[in-house]
Amino acid sequence: NHNHHHAAAEGNHSNHQPQNDDDDNDEPVLIVKLYHLPTEAPSSSQSTTQNDKDDAEQQQDTFGYIPSAQQNQIAQERKQTPLPPLADLLTIVITTSPIRSNPSTELIERILETFVLAGHEFATTCPKVIVCDGFRVSDDDANDTKPNEETVPQGTHNQNKVSKRHGNVKQAMRNGIVTNHQAENYHEFKQALRKLCEEATTADAASPARLFVNTVVEELEERQGYGFALRHAVRHCVKTPYVCVIQHDRTFMRPTPIKEVVQCLYHNPGVKYVGISMRSNLLYRDIFYTKYGKAYIEEFNRMYLHPPELLVDKQAYGPNSRSAAAMSEKCSDKVWKSIVSLSNAHKTSSQHDFHQEWLKNNPPPPAWHQMSLTPTMFWYDNIHVCETAHYRDFVFDPSYKMVARGGFVEDKLSPVLIRTCERLGLREGHSRFGCYLLDDHSGLFFTGHLDGGSYSTQQQREAQYPTKPTSKGS
Repeated sequence: NHNHHHAAAEGNHSNHQPQNDDDDNDEPVLIVKLYHLPTEAPSSSQSTTQNDKDDAEQQQDTFGYIPSAQQNQIAQERKQTPLPPLADLLTIVITTSPIRSNPSTELIERILETFVLAGHEFATTCPKVIVCDGFRVSDDDANDTKPNEETVPQGTHNQNKVSKRHGNVKQAMRNGIVTNHQAENYHEFKQALRKLCEEATTADAASPARLFVNTVVEELEERQGYGFALRHAVRHCVKTPYVCVIQHDRTFMRPTPIKEVVQCLYHNPGVKYVGISMRSNLLYRDIFYTKYGKAYIEEFNRMYLHPPELLVDKQAYGPNSRSAAAMSEKCSDKVWKSIVSLSNAHKTSSQHDFHQEWLKNNPPPPAWHQMSLTPTMFWYDNIHVCETAHYRDFVFDPSYKMVARGGFVEDKLSPVLIRTCERLGLREGHSRFGCYLLDDHSGLFFTGHLDGGSYSTQQQREAQYPTKPTSKGS
Protein backbone atom coordinates (compact mmCIF):
# COMPACT_ATOMS: atom_id res chain seq x y z
CA ASN A 1 0.00 0.00 0.00
CA HIS A 2 1.95 3.01 -1.25
CA ASN A 3 -0.15 5.42 0.79
CA HIS A 4 0.77 3.85 4.10
CA HIS A 5 4.24 2.38 3.67
CA HIS A 6 7.59 3.60 2.36
CA ALA A 7 9.20 1.13 0.00
CA ALA A 8 12.93 0.57 -0.23
CA ALA A 9 14.83 -1.62 -2.65
CA GLU A 10 17.11 -4.02 -0.82
CA GLY A 11 20.73 -3.89 -1.93
CA ASN A 12 21.46 -7.38 -0.56
CA HIS A 13 19.18 -10.11 -1.88
CA SER A 14 20.89 -13.04 -0.19
CA ASN A 15 17.94 -13.69 2.11
CA HIS A 16 15.27 -13.14 -0.53
CA GLN A 17 16.20 -15.35 -3.51
CA PRO A 18 13.27 -15.75 -5.96
CA GLN A 19 12.17 -19.29 -6.76
CA ASN A 20 12.42 -19.97 -10.50
CA ASP A 21 11.98 -23.36 -12.17
CA ASP A 22 13.22 -22.07 -15.53
CA ASP A 23 17.02 -22.02 -15.42
CA ASP A 24 17.18 -20.25 -18.78
CA ASN A 25 15.19 -17.23 -17.64
CA ASP A 26 17.69 -14.42 -17.10
CA GLU A 27 15.09 -11.68 -16.63
CA PRO A 28 16.22 -9.46 -13.71
CA VAL A 29 14.04 -9.47 -10.61
CA LEU A 30 13.72 -6.49 -8.25
CA ILE A 31 12.94 -7.42 -4.67
CA VAL A 32 11.07 -4.71 -2.77
CA LYS A 33 10.61 -4.79 0.99
CA LEU A 34 7.83 -2.77 2.63
CA TYR A 35 9.00 -1.45 5.98
CA HIS A 36 6.46 -1.26 8.78
CA LEU A 37 6.48 -1.16 12.53
CA PRO A 38 6.43 -4.58 14.19
CA THR A 39 3.15 -5.87 15.50
CA GLU A 40 1.90 -9.21 16.76
CA ALA A 41 -0.25 -11.15 14.36
CA PRO A 42 -3.68 -12.25 15.68
CA SER A 43 -4.03 -15.84 16.77
CA SER A 44 -5.08 -18.26 14.03
CA SER A 45 -8.06 -19.24 16.15
CA GLN A 46 -9.44 -15.70 16.05
CA SER A 47 -11.61 -14.44 13.26
CA THR A 48 -10.44 -11.40 11.31
CA THR A 49 -12.99 -8.85 12.45
CA GLN A 50 -12.87 -5.07 12.46
CA ASN A 51 -12.08 -5.24 16.17
CA ASP A 52 -9.04 -7.41 15.41
CA LYS A 53 -7.82 -4.87 12.86
CA ASP A 54 -8.32 -2.07 15.35
CA ASP A 55 -6.33 -4.04 17.95
CA ALA A 56 -3.48 -4.56 15.49
CA GLU A 57 -3.37 -0.85 14.70
CA GLN A 58 -3.39 -0.06 18.40
CA GLN A 59 -0.45 -2.43 18.93
CA GLN A 60 1.45 -0.60 16.20
CA ASP A 61 0.73 2.69 17.90
CA THR A 62 2.39 1.47 21.12
CA PHE A 63 5.80 1.12 19.45
CA GLY A 64 8.33 3.21 21.38
CA TYR A 65 7.52 6.11 23.67
CA ILE A 66 3.95 7.44 23.62
CA PRO A 67 3.19 10.38 25.93
CA SER A 68 0.54 9.74 28.56
CA ALA A 69 -1.31 12.00 30.96
CA GLN A 70 0.03 10.00 33.89
CA GLN A 71 3.67 10.45 32.83
CA ASN A 72 3.16 14.17 32.31
CA GLN A 73 1.58 14.44 35.76
CA ILE A 74 4.54 12.65 37.35
CA ALA A 75 6.94 14.97 35.54
CA GLN A 76 5.11 18.04 36.83
CA GLU A 77 5.20 16.69 40.38
CA ARG A 78 8.93 16.02 40.09
CA LYS A 79 9.58 19.63 39.11
CA GLN A 80 8.03 20.74 42.40
CA THR A 81 10.37 18.64 44.58
CA PRO A 82 14.17 18.60 45.05
CA LEU A 83 16.16 16.28 42.79
CA PRO A 84 17.03 13.02 44.61
CA PRO A 85 20.73 12.22 45.15
CA LEU A 86 22.44 11.31 41.89
CA ALA A 87 23.37 7.87 43.29
CA ASP A 88 19.65 7.08 43.61
CA LEU A 89 19.02 8.01 39.99
CA LEU A 90 22.03 6.85 37.98
CA THR A 91 24.08 3.68 37.54
CA ILE A 92 27.26 3.71 35.45
CA VAL A 93 27.76 0.66 33.22
CA ILE A 94 31.23 0.11 31.77
CA THR A 95 31.50 -2.57 29.09
CA THR A 96 34.78 -4.37 28.47
CA SER A 97 36.09 -7.38 26.57
CA PRO A 98 39.47 -9.00 25.80
CA ILE A 99 42.10 -6.56 24.51
CA ARG A 100 45.82 -6.95 24.02
CA SER A 101 46.72 -4.75 27.02
CA ASN A 102 45.30 -7.41 29.37
CA PRO A 103 46.07 -8.38 32.09
CA SER A 104 46.87 -4.74 32.90
CA THR A 105 43.98 -2.67 34.28
CA GLU A 106 45.59 0.57 33.09
CA LEU A 107 42.99 1.31 30.40
CA ILE A 108 40.06 0.98 32.82
CA GLU A 109 41.93 3.12 35.35
CA ARG A 110 42.44 5.87 32.76
CA ILE A 111 38.70 5.83 32.02
CA LEU A 112 37.79 6.04 35.70
CA GLU A 113 40.28 8.87 36.27
CA THR A 114 38.19 11.07 33.97
CA PHE A 115 34.94 10.43 35.88
CA VAL A 116 35.67 13.35 38.20
CA LEU A 117 35.11 15.60 35.18
CA ALA A 118 31.47 14.51 35.32
CA GLY A 119 31.19 15.54 38.97
CA HIS A 120 32.17 14.28 42.41
CA GLU A 121 28.89 12.39 42.90
CA PHE A 122 29.29 10.70 39.54
CA ALA A 123 32.84 9.57 40.33
CA THR A 124 32.36 8.47 43.93
CA THR A 125 28.76 7.80 44.97
CA CYS A 126 27.01 6.46 41.86
CA PRO A 127 26.99 2.65 41.60
CA LYS A 128 29.26 1.34 38.86
CA VAL A 129 29.12 -2.01 37.06
CA ILE A 130 31.98 -3.30 34.91
CA VAL A 131 30.50 -5.88 32.53
CA CYS A 132 33.17 -8.29 31.27
CA ASP A 133 32.02 -9.97 28.07
CA GLY A 134 32.78 -13.62 27.36
CA PHE A 135 34.95 -14.85 24.50
CA ARG A 136 35.59 -17.62 22.02
CA VAL A 137 38.93 -19.36 21.62
CA SER A 138 40.60 -19.85 18.27
CA ASP A 139 41.91 -23.35 17.63
CA ASP A 140 44.84 -21.85 15.68
CA ASP A 141 47.27 -21.77 18.60
CA ALA A 142 50.35 -23.14 16.88
CA ASN A 143 52.47 -20.18 17.93
CA ASP A 144 50.66 -19.46 21.17
CA THR A 145 51.74 -20.17 24.71
CA LYS A 146 49.51 -22.72 26.39
CA PRO A 147 47.54 -21.36 29.34
CA ASN A 148 48.28 -22.22 32.91
CA GLU A 149 45.61 -24.75 33.86
CA GLU A 150 45.78 -23.60 37.49
CA THR A 151 45.21 -19.96 36.47
CA VAL A 152 42.39 -20.36 33.95
CA PRO A 153 39.30 -22.14 35.32
CA GLN A 154 38.63 -25.60 33.93
CA GLY A 155 36.79 -25.38 30.64
CA THR A 156 36.92 -21.58 30.36
CA HIS A 157 39.53 -21.40 27.62
CA ASN A 158 38.12 -24.37 25.70
CA GLN A 159 34.55 -23.15 25.32
CA ASN A 160 33.15 -22.05 21.94
CA LYS A 161 36.27 -22.74 19.91
CA VAL A 162 36.34 -21.20 16.45
CA SER A 163 38.56 -21.66 13.45
CA LYS A 164 37.69 -18.54 11.43
CA ARG A 165 40.79 -16.52 10.61
CA HIS A 166 40.91 -12.73 10.91
CA GLY A 167 43.25 -10.28 9.26
CA ASN A 168 44.91 -9.18 12.48
CA VAL A 169 44.87 -9.62 16.23
CA LYS A 170 42.84 -6.45 16.82
CA GLN A 171 40.05 -7.58 14.48
CA ALA A 172 39.94 -11.06 15.99
CA MET A 173 39.68 -9.72 19.54
CA ARG A 174 37.08 -7.19 18.42
CA ASN A 175 34.98 -10.19 17.42
CA GLY A 176 35.56 -11.85 20.78
CA ILE A 177 38.05 -14.40 19.43
CA VAL A 178 41.19 -14.96 21.48
CA THR A 179 44.10 -17.36 21.74
CA ASN A 180 44.64 -19.47 24.83
CA HIS A 181 47.32 -17.07 26.04
CA GLN A 182 45.01 -14.07 25.56
CA ALA A 183 42.27 -15.94 27.44
CA GLU A 184 44.63 -16.40 30.37
CA ASN A 185 45.54 -12.70 30.31
CA TYR A 186 41.85 -11.77 30.28
CA HIS A 187 41.16 -14.03 33.25
CA GLU A 188 43.99 -12.37 35.20
CA PHE A 189 42.61 -8.95 34.19
CA LYS A 190 39.20 -9.80 35.65
CA GLN A 191 40.79 -11.08 38.83
CA ALA A 192 42.73 -7.82 39.14
CA LEU A 193 39.53 -5.82 38.65
CA ARG A 194 37.77 -7.72 41.43
CA LYS A 195 40.70 -7.14 43.77
CA LEU A 196 40.68 -3.40 43.06
CA CYS A 197 36.94 -3.25 43.76
CA GLU A 198 37.40 -5.09 47.07
CA GLU A 199 40.22 -2.77 48.16
CA ALA A 200 38.52 0.47 47.07
CA THR A 201 36.93 1.46 50.39
CA THR A 202 40.09 0.96 52.47
CA ALA A 203 42.72 2.13 49.97
CA ASP A 204 44.47 5.48 50.49
CA ALA A 205 43.65 8.42 48.25
CA ALA A 206 46.70 7.90 45.99
CA SER A 207 45.93 4.24 45.29
CA PRO A 208 44.39 3.27 41.93
CA ALA A 209 41.91 1.17 43.90
CA ARG A 210 40.16 4.36 45.07
CA LEU A 211 38.89 4.81 41.53
CA PHE A 212 36.85 1.62 41.93
CA VAL A 213 34.73 2.74 44.89
CA ASN A 214 31.11 1.51 44.62
CA THR A 215 32.10 -0.73 41.70
CA VAL A 216 31.25 -4.37 41.04
CA VAL A 217 32.39 -6.73 38.29
CA GLU A 218 29.81 -8.71 36.31
CA GLU A 219 31.37 -11.54 34.33
CA LEU A 220 29.55 -13.13 31.38
CA GLU A 221 30.18 -16.79 30.69
CA GLU A 222 29.74 -16.60 26.91
CA ARG A 223 30.58 -14.02 24.29
CA GLN A 224 27.62 -11.67 23.84
CA GLY A 225 29.04 -8.61 22.09
CA TYR A 226 28.55 -5.02 23.25
CA GLY A 227 24.79 -4.89 22.66
CA PHE A 228 23.83 -8.06 24.52
CA ALA A 229 26.39 -7.41 27.27
CA LEU A 230 24.69 -4.08 27.89
CA ARG A 231 21.31 -5.80 27.75
CA HIS A 232 22.43 -8.18 30.50
CA ALA A 233 23.55 -5.28 32.67
CA VAL A 234 20.33 -3.32 32.18
CA ARG A 235 18.20 -6.36 32.96
CA HIS A 236 20.14 -7.76 35.92
CA CYS A 237 22.49 -5.13 37.38
CA VAL A 238 20.85 -1.70 37.09
CA LYS A 239 18.33 -0.74 39.78
CA THR A 240 18.23 3.02 39.14
CA PRO A 241 15.85 4.78 36.71
CA TYR A 242 18.75 5.99 34.54
CA VAL A 243 21.96 4.47 33.25
CA CYS A 244 25.15 6.05 31.92
CA VAL A 245 26.79 3.72 29.39
CA ILE A 246 30.55 3.91 28.83
CA GLN A 247 32.72 1.61 26.73
CA HIS A 248 36.12 0.67 28.16
CA ASP A 249 38.03 3.10 25.93
CA ARG A 250 35.80 6.20 26.14
CA THR A 251 36.80 9.15 28.31
CA PHE A 252 35.53 12.52 29.44
CA MET A 253 37.75 15.24 27.95
CA ARG A 254 36.54 18.21 30.00
CA PRO A 255 34.00 19.03 32.75
CA THR A 256 30.64 17.59 31.68
CA PRO A 257 27.18 18.43 33.14
CA ILE A 258 26.01 14.87 33.76
CA LYS A 259 23.88 15.81 36.78
CA GLU A 260 22.07 18.48 34.77
CA VAL A 261 21.48 15.93 32.00
CA VAL A 262 19.98 13.45 34.47
CA GLN A 263 17.76 16.18 35.89
CA CYS A 264 16.63 16.97 32.34
CA LEU A 265 15.57 13.35 31.77
CA TYR A 266 13.96 13.24 35.22
CA HIS A 267 11.74 16.25 34.45
CA ASN A 268 11.07 15.59 30.73
CA PRO A 269 9.62 12.13 29.99
CA GLY A 270 9.98 12.65 26.22
CA VAL A 271 13.77 12.83 26.55
CA LYS A 272 14.91 9.21 26.74
CA TYR A 273 18.54 9.37 25.64
CA VAL A 274 21.17 12.12 25.75
CA GLY A 275 24.43 11.45 23.94
CA ILE A 276 27.51 13.26 25.20
CA SER A 277 29.17 14.82 22.17
CA MET A 278 32.31 13.46 20.53
CA ARG A 279 34.42 14.68 17.63
CA SER A 280 32.38 13.02 14.89
CA ASN A 281 28.96 14.34 15.93
CA LEU A 282 29.82 17.82 17.26
CA LEU A 283 28.32 19.41 14.13
CA TYR A 284 25.29 17.12 13.94
CA ARG A 285 22.92 19.73 12.47
CA ASP A 286 25.31 20.11 9.53
CA ILE A 287 25.42 16.32 9.16
CA PHE A 288 21.60 16.18 9.08
CA TYR A 289 21.35 19.04 6.57
CA THR A 290 23.91 17.45 4.26
CA LYS A 291 22.09 14.12 4.34
CA TYR A 292 18.45 15.23 4.17
CA GLY A 293 18.56 18.77 2.75
CA LYS A 294 16.12 21.67 2.97
CA ALA A 295 13.03 19.48 2.83
CA TYR A 296 13.36 18.49 6.49
CA ILE A 297 15.62 21.08 8.11
CA GLU A 298 12.82 23.44 9.21
CA GLU A 299 10.99 20.66 11.02
CA PHE A 300 14.31 19.47 12.46
CA ASN A 301 14.91 22.98 13.81
CA ARG A 302 11.58 22.90 15.63
CA MET A 303 12.62 19.66 17.35
CA TYR A 304 15.53 21.29 19.19
CA LEU A 305 15.09 21.45 22.96
CA HIS A 306 16.33 24.15 25.35
CA PRO A 307 15.29 22.76 28.75
CA PRO A 308 15.53 25.02 31.82
CA GLU A 309 17.57 22.26 33.48
CA LEU A 310 20.35 23.07 31.00
CA LEU A 311 20.42 26.80 31.81
CA VAL A 312 23.79 27.00 33.57
CA ASP A 313 26.44 29.39 34.85
CA LYS A 314 28.18 30.72 31.74
CA GLN A 315 31.50 30.56 33.53
CA ALA A 316 31.03 26.79 33.91
CA TYR A 317 29.96 25.82 30.36
CA GLY A 318 29.87 27.37 26.91
CA PRO A 319 32.34 29.58 25.04
CA ASN A 320 35.29 30.80 27.12
CA SER A 321 34.12 28.74 30.11
CA ARG A 322 36.09 26.78 32.69
CA SER A 323 35.04 23.56 30.95
CA ALA A 324 36.40 24.75 27.61
CA ALA A 325 39.65 26.00 29.16
CA ALA A 326 40.21 22.71 31.00
CA MET A 327 40.24 20.73 27.76
CA SER A 328 43.57 22.09 26.59
CA GLU A 329 45.20 20.84 29.79
CA LYS A 330 44.18 17.25 29.01
CA CYS A 331 45.57 17.05 25.49
CA SER A 332 48.92 16.78 23.78
CA ASP A 333 49.89 19.70 21.55
CA LYS A 334 49.11 17.66 18.43
CA VAL A 335 45.64 16.68 19.63
CA TRP A 336 44.87 20.19 20.82
CA LYS A 337 45.82 21.61 17.42
CA SER A 338 43.25 19.36 15.70
CA ILE A 339 40.62 20.30 18.30
CA VAL A 340 41.21 24.00 17.66
CA SER A 341 40.82 23.37 13.94
CA LEU A 342 37.44 21.73 14.53
CA SER A 343 36.44 24.54 16.86
CA ASN A 344 37.20 27.07 14.14
CA ALA A 345 35.06 25.06 11.72
CA HIS A 346 32.25 25.15 14.29
CA LYS A 347 32.21 28.96 14.15
CA THR A 348 31.24 28.84 10.46
CA SER A 349 28.82 25.91 10.77
CA SER A 350 25.04 25.97 10.43
CA GLN A 351 24.88 24.50 13.95
CA HIS A 352 26.57 27.64 15.31
CA ASP A 353 24.51 30.01 13.13
CA PHE A 354 21.22 28.38 14.16
CA HIS A 355 22.02 28.78 17.86
CA GLN A 356 23.03 32.41 17.41
CA GLU A 357 19.75 33.10 15.67
CA TRP A 358 17.86 31.38 18.48
CA LEU A 359 19.67 33.52 21.06
CA LYS A 360 18.46 36.73 19.36
CA ASN A 361 14.88 35.78 20.19
CA ASN A 362 15.61 33.98 23.45
CA PRO A 363 18.40 35.78 25.29
CA PRO A 364 19.32 34.06 28.57
CA PRO A 365 19.53 36.02 31.84
CA PRO A 366 22.84 37.77 32.52
CA ALA A 367 25.62 35.45 33.74
CA TRP A 368 23.72 32.42 32.45
CA HIS A 369 24.24 30.19 29.41
CA GLN A 370 21.66 28.01 27.68
CA MET A 371 22.79 24.58 26.53
CA SER A 372 20.60 22.66 24.10
CA LEU A 373 19.62 19.17 23.00
CA THR A 374 20.03 18.44 19.29
CA PRO A 375 17.70 15.72 17.95
CA THR A 376 19.66 12.85 16.44
CA MET A 377 18.69 10.25 13.89
CA PHE A 378 21.53 8.01 15.03
CA TRP A 379 21.75 6.17 18.36
CA TYR A 380 25.43 6.65 19.21
CA ASP A 381 27.04 4.00 21.43
CA ASN A 382 29.47 6.63 22.67
CA ILE A 383 29.01 7.83 26.29
CA HIS A 384 25.33 8.52 26.87
CA VAL A 385 22.66 8.69 29.57
CA CYS A 386 19.43 6.80 28.95
CA GLU A 387 16.26 5.94 30.81
CA THR A 388 16.69 2.37 32.04
CA ALA A 389 13.13 1.32 31.21
CA HIS A 390 13.51 2.66 27.66
CA TYR A 391 16.49 0.36 27.15
CA ARG A 392 15.00 -2.62 28.94
CA ASP A 393 11.40 -2.52 27.66
CA PHE A 394 11.82 -0.97 24.21
CA VAL A 395 15.35 -1.11 22.77
CA PHE A 396 15.95 -4.63 24.08
CA ASP A 397 12.40 -5.91 23.53
CA PRO A 398 13.10 -9.23 21.76
CA SER A 399 10.01 -8.95 19.57
CA TYR A 400 11.45 -5.88 17.81
CA LYS A 401 14.89 -7.46 17.13
CA MET A 402 16.59 -4.05 17.12
CA VAL A 403 19.84 -5.34 18.66
CA ALA A 404 21.77 -8.41 17.48
CA ARG A 405 24.02 -10.75 19.44
CA GLY A 406 27.66 -9.89 18.78
CA GLY A 407 26.85 -6.42 17.46
CA PHE A 408 26.56 -2.84 18.62
CA VAL A 409 23.27 -1.19 19.54
CA GLU A 410 23.76 1.66 17.06
CA ASP A 411 24.20 -0.69 14.08
CA LYS A 412 20.64 -2.06 13.93
CA LEU A 413 18.72 0.44 16.05
CA SER A 414 19.63 3.52 14.01
CA PRO A 415 18.15 2.19 10.73
CA VAL A 416 14.94 1.33 12.60
CA LEU A 417 14.81 4.90 13.90
CA ILE A 418 15.12 6.26 10.36
CA ARG A 419 12.46 3.89 8.97
CA THR A 420 10.11 4.87 11.79
CA CYS A 421 10.53 8.52 10.80
CA GLU A 422 9.85 7.60 7.17
CA ARG A 423 6.59 5.96 8.21
CA LEU A 424 5.31 8.35 10.87
CA GLY A 425 7.00 11.60 9.88
CA LEU A 426 10.18 13.14 11.24
CA ARG A 427 8.85 14.59 14.49
CA GLU A 428 6.51 11.74 15.42
CA GLY A 429 8.95 9.00 14.42
CA HIS A 430 11.82 10.57 16.34
CA SER A 431 9.65 11.03 19.44
CA ARG A 432 9.26 7.24 19.75
CA PHE A 433 13.02 7.03 20.46
CA GLY A 434 13.54 10.40 22.19
CA CYS A 435 17.28 10.62 21.47
CA TYR A 436 19.29 13.85 21.58
CA LEU A 437 22.87 15.13 21.69
CA LEU A 438 24.13 17.56 24.32
CA ASP A 439 25.60 20.81 22.98
CA ASP A 440 27.05 23.57 25.18
CA HIS A 441 27.88 25.67 22.08
CA SER A 442 31.52 26.04 23.01
CA GLY A 443 32.69 24.48 19.75
CA LEU A 444 34.29 21.65 21.73
CA PHE A 445 33.20 18.05 22.23
CA PHE A 446 32.99 16.45 25.68
CA THR A 447 34.35 12.91 25.18
CA GLY A 448 37.36 11.15 23.68
CA HIS A 449 38.41 7.73 22.44
CA LEU A 450 41.55 5.81 23.44
CA ASP A 451 40.97 2.90 20.98
CA GLY A 452 41.09 -0.09 23.31
CA GLY A 453 41.90 -2.49 20.48
CA SER A 454 45.22 -0.74 19.81
CA TYR A 455 45.88 0.47 23.34
CA SER A 456 49.33 -0.20 24.81
CA THR A 457 50.12 0.21 28.48
CA GLN A 458 52.80 2.62 29.61
CA GLN A 459 55.12 -0.34 30.24
CA GLN A 460 54.51 -1.63 26.71
CA ARG A 461 55.11 1.84 25.22
CA GLU A 462 58.35 2.29 27.13
CA ALA A 463 59.57 -1.11 25.96
CA GLN A 464 58.74 -0.26 22.35
CA TYR A 465 60.00 3.36 22.42
CA PRO A 466 62.61 3.43 25.22
CA THR A 467 64.00 6.86 24.31
CA LYS A 468 60.75 8.61 23.31
CA PRO A 469 59.83 11.40 25.78
CA THR A 470 56.47 11.18 27.52
CA SER A 471 53.90 13.78 26.43
CA LYS A 472 50.64 14.92 27.95
CA GLY A 473 47.73 12.48 27.68
CA SER A 474 45.34 12.51 24.75
